[in-house]
Amino acid sequence: MANYTFGEAKDMLLAYENNFSDNSMKDFTVIFGDMEVRDGALRTTKTGGHSTALLEFANKPNFVLEADFINHQGGGGIFFGGVAGGMKKSTPEDDKANGYYAFVSVDGLGGALGCTTHPGKWSGNFTASKNGDRFTIGQDLHFYIRVTGDYIVYTISDCETKEELYRAEYRKGDSAFDRSPFETGTIAIRINNDGGKGGFTNLKIYEKKEPTTYTDATLGLCEKLTARLTPTNAEELVVFEKNGQGFAFGYDAAVERLVAYKYLHGKLMFLTQHAMQLTAGNTYDFTAVNGGNVLSFYFGDHTWPIMEVQVKKPGTYNIGTTAPITFDIDKASLYEGETYVNPVTYGADPEILYHDGTFYLYTLHHPFGSKCSVRVRTSKNLYDWEEAGFAFSITEDSPIHYFMSPNVFYKDGWFYLLIASQFAGGYGPTEFRVFYASARSPLGPFVMNKEKPYVNTEPEIGGAPFVDDDGRVYITTVRFGGGNHIYIQELDAKDGVLSKKRDAVHCISPTEHYEIDEWAPISEGGVITKHNGYYYMMYASGHFRGHYGESYAVSKDIYGPYKKYKYNEVLASNRYVEGAGDCMFVVCPDLEENYVVYHKHSDRANNKGFDRDICIDRFYFVPSEDGGPDVLRVYGPTDTPVPAPKFKKK
Repeated sequence: MANYTFGEAKDMLLAYENNFSDNSMKDFTVIFGDMEVRDGALRTTKTGGHSTALLEFANKPNFVLEADFINHQGGGGIFFGGVAGGMKKSTPEDDKANGYYAFVSVDGLGGALGCTTHPGKWSGNFTASKNGDRFTIGQDLHFYIRVTGDYIVYTISDCETKEELYRAEYRKGDSAFDRSPFETGTIAIRINNDGGKGGFTNLKIYEKKEPTTYTDATLGLCEKLTARLTPTNAEELVVFEKNGQGFAFGYDAAVERLVAYKYLHGKLMFLTQHAMQLTAGNTYDFTAVNGGNVLSFYFGDHTWPIMEVQVKKPGTYNIGTTAPITFDIDKASLYEGETYVNPVTYGADPEILYHDGTFYLYTLHHPFGSKCSVRVRTSKNLYDWEEAGFAFSITEDSPIHYFMSPNVFYKDGWFYLLIASQFAGGYGPTEFRVFYASARSPLGPFVMNKEKPYVNTEPEIGGAPFVDDDGRVYITTVRFGGGNHIYIQELDAKDGVLSKKRDAVHCISPTEHYEIDEWAPISEGGVITKHNGYYYMMYASGHFRGHYGESYAVSKDIYGPYKKYKYNEVLASNRYVEGAGDCMFVVCPDLEENYVVYHKHSDRANNKGFDRDICIDRFYFVPSEDGGPDVLRVYGPTDTPVPAPKFKKK
């Protein structure tokens, strides 16, 4: 084992600072409207419309921008990443600002991150806040914008309490309307004309640290690096490179994110990120394992890698860092047992039932031009699946014509299938109900109840079941109105018939940045597992056509209130796996570990998410750093060889 200590403490270079104490506009050019520096802030002078001022400063590809928006009245923001050029030809109707815009909404009650396109037309928001209760008019707000390569993090917090009010994370180019290439450019500040009440001040721009590589420290094949890392409120990097190419692992207490980048001669390209509690000054264990075709990063108390990156050309890495670091290099014990690789099969809206030693996988089967069916497959090991026919299909006699989200549970000798279906001949959200069918075999055929084949009369989708320790049966459903909202209710399941025991209770609504994308504000598909007396509800956050993922919330009571995990999403799309969503818990008493099954966008066709594949990954629990309920972790999404599920010895 070799021990190394190297690196030097580096501060981010403060490239620009202005607290406007000199009441000078010397660095700014007013593009349109009326702006002035007064009482230590850049302000407008008129009411109605908006004004924009350009800062003649060329920001670099990696930078941090911070500013205070004091006594805000709404409608203020900062353009960055390519606003030069046409900006000086702007008009009040057309900002001509190519690039990105981080702002507070016009009503002053939320935040948003959006973009413009050449020649500066407004294109749209990637994500926007729905949290009107967090913002108040006249509040002093702090803007934080961090750009690393093609990855943007934008937060708004209260200047006094430091509470984070809004967060946006975005990988450039992900949105269909993001057609403006990111360039080094200038900065522009725009404020709705409010008669000079609010204004921007304490503007700072930092240039990010650059890693220094030391050739006397290397990480060879089948070797591991172990270190203790201390995050600061500025992104630190550990770089693994060969011939100027490789990967970088970033950790930042300011935004509480771990990030993996591709490293190309100093340029950083986002690969994957993981949110978790990172406290500045605390020290965390870090391990990097060079497994040849896979580079694995372990961080904190994780049993499994916090993230992995694919390696096309295995080799030995030189090691670089932006902070002082002491680490050991030792031989790594790589897993040599049986493995599997995601995806394990194809399909959409997966559900897995374990019964009498066999796993049953149910997926939506709806090829173009055909009627909906529920395809069923069987497995003994959870990753090798055999076709077993169709458990349910729409016929001419069916009261429905389209469905999605098949869900199956077992109770007292009966198998129940729940599907979100539209009435025959009906179209649109108001025609959806959660229908059900029952069977004596997990293979079906599932038959609908002729008297009343649906649970509730209200329009809804979903229908994910949960059988509690006391045998009570619950389902979660999704109802509409300004987005998709999760409800839960208890059902009576007897002799193949389902009936409601009480009305549905509202649990979760889309309020966070990861639930609100360019498509719609969505939280749906709530599925439940129980751990240490707490109910953990995992749900799809965001629209399935976008880069959605899975988040979770916790409650002591099954009806709530549910508290969302602060560091969602716990199963997030990345550069390798797109659209990781529609998750279901797979808790099997015969397995040593627990799993989730989910679908992802298939890379076989560019079909905006309709073509999907099935993946299976582990989930587990670790103690919370703040003493609350244990934290649910998902080892995924994975697309590299991972250890096969192990069964308990009998």
